[in-house]
Amino acid sequence: DRERELNEFLAHEVRNPLASAIAALSFVSSKAGDPTIISSLNHRSDIMADIQVIDSSLQFVSELLRNMLDLSREEQVKINMAPTDLLKDTFEPIASILFMRGAQVDIQVDCPNHLIIQADRMRLKQIILNLAGNSTKFVQQGYIRLRAEVRDECDNNSMEKDQNHEKKTKKGVYLHVEDSGPGIPVEKRNRMFAKFQESLDVLNQGTGIGLALCRNLSEMMGGELYLDDSFDSGISGCLGTRFTLRLNQSPLQFEAEWDARNNAAATGVGLNVPLENSAIVGGVGLTELPEFMSVLFVDDDMIIRKMFSRSLRRVAPAWQVKEACNGETALRLVEEETFDLIFMDYYMASVEKQLLGSETVRLLRAKGVRSIICGLSANGKEQEFLDAGANGFMMKPFPAKKDELKLELEKLLCVASASPNDGGGSPKYSMEREQYMNNV
Repeated sequence: DRERELNEFLAHEVRNPLASAIAALSFVSSKAGDPTIISSLNHRSDIMADIQVIDSSLQFVSELLRNMLDLSREEQVKINMAPTDLLKDTFEPIASILFMRGAQVDIQVDCPNHLIIQADRMRLKQIILNLAGNSTKFVQQGYIRLRAEVRDECDNNSMEKDQNHEKKTKKGVYLHVEDSGPGIPVEKRNRMFAKFQESLDVLNQGTGIGLALCRNLSEMMGGELYLDDSFDSGISGCLGTRFTLRLNQSPLQFEAEWDARNNAAATGVGLNVPLENSAIVGGVGLTELPEFMSVLFVDDDMIIRKMFSRSLRRVAPAWQVKEACNGETALRLVEEETFDLIFMDYYMASVEKQLLGSETVRLLRAKGVRSIICGLSANGKEQEFLDAGANGFMMKPFPAKKDELKLELEKLLCVASASPNDGGGSPKYSMEREQYMNNV
């Protein structure tokens, strides 16, 4: 039954967008060779619309496969809880991402200043961005709102009672992703958190697999994710949707305590709040890309190599790119010249020893190669690369859009430059772990 459920899910969710992309591509191909069509404004508009269909369809499939990979390796997921500033570390970066993706509605952030909680920053951003990303698919007018609040709630774990013989209360943290979209049909709400739930809206525009992932990650952090059936967007004809993440914890600190702390510091009166709960480690700032760099791109797929080179030329026209089809070739090339930046795929076919990407990185470091190295894989091989001595990791497909690729390169170079790479102990940047733009 589970295998049939998966097959039916893939048949519907993957075949439909691929069919749309293939059809749109055939329209573009038929028009591309006719100079009279290309010179016509109306036909150019048609071509751009077809390209948009191709782009959105393939992005959908890419996101779907990424979520499925995350679901398949849930048992390997490690949750690293740390003090997290909800506004600075989560909501503001995600709002910037939504804006960069071209969201056509108002992106709103409503969060108290200095609201600090214990969370896995990367996984929390993954949850919120997944929910907000779903909203961008459905909302035609109005807003997408990221909101956090602190509520008084009954402390069921405490046996103490107040002077009125009532259970004591505690502060609870709630995160909301709200939108003014069409809402989720009632008949689809019962199964929307199932792993292989088909599209959630009446137009079959999206998939629910991300919701299963979000709920599981929420529970791994001790939280609870649910749909708030009472929500109304306030916009006529737009029922809207609100997903709520109840964190099941009190804030380490929020605005009232922050103000009290500052007043205490000014008056010399101490507060009984542990220092580690209030110390938030900030990220490094972004920098402009260097005018020139020498780059080696290692991947066994010739089309991937060519597409990366084209994408990189749009971002940094003066950068020099060399290509290698496997790790053995890369090891020979570094004997002949020095590269500033090396991108390395994980699985690569070869007639020789067929080194894995991580094995190649380890051999490069053993040779004394001090280049900035970024691992690439569609299979989540981040830890293997970082353990081998790479500075960073990007999940394939790598960003093809100019602004997104530029930002990822800036972040990679910025983190790597914070401490020269000696193959061990160097700062690690992961697009998978920090793909939700920790430092936008």
